[in-house]
Amino acid sequence: MMWWLRARRAHTRLPLGFLMFTLLAAIVQDTPLFLPSIWASGAEIVQAVTLVPLVLTSVLFDCLHTRLDAAETTGIRPVRFFDVLLTLGTVALALAVGEVIAMATGAASAETLGRNTAFLAGLTLLCGALFGRSAVLVPALWPLIGVLFGMRAAGDPYPWTVLLEPPGTWYASTGALLMLTVGVGAHLLSPNRFARRAA
Repeated sequence: MMWWLRARRAHTRLPLGFLMFTLLAAIVQDTPLFLPSIWASGAEIVQAVTLVPLVLTSVLFDCLHTRLDAAETTGIRPVRFFDVLLTLGTVALALAVGEVIAMATGAASAETLGRNTAFLAGLTLLCGALFGRSAVLVPALWPLIGVLFGMRAAGDPYPWTVLLEPPGTWYASTGALLMLTVGVGAHLLSPNRFARRAA
């Protein structure tokens, strides 16, 4: 398993990603952020913490696309399974970090860190399986897509946006879990396409 961690460079990149993720979440807390919106009179106020999971999922995406093709295409080692464990571990740690920050600072928005990381991680896996490395912009742009096109009115996002929903919203949590499940399934079931397009 150590060869896989070295191949993915997860042992160096992910700790740095978690450090940045934790520091940003602790700094921004409940800070509002003004983003352009089509439906909300030109601007929509969102929590800055909504963008913080992008740091972690971008690092995860980069790790999953760092490959040793000769070793991975043999099919002998359960590389896809290891990738899924790495993804689920990342989501679990993000959830724990969010809960700790919420308890320590009283920032309720930090409770969305785990949910939003799960959604973006699932989207990362799905887009990687379908389109390869070129799909990195889709998860990165999702929050902006949600703000631009996902608001019924100011402060009232459509459920499909997921990231913009307040903490404790059951359908947003369900959507995040569903996206993570679909992403894991896509990653496990399309290894050849993923490897070919990642090159």
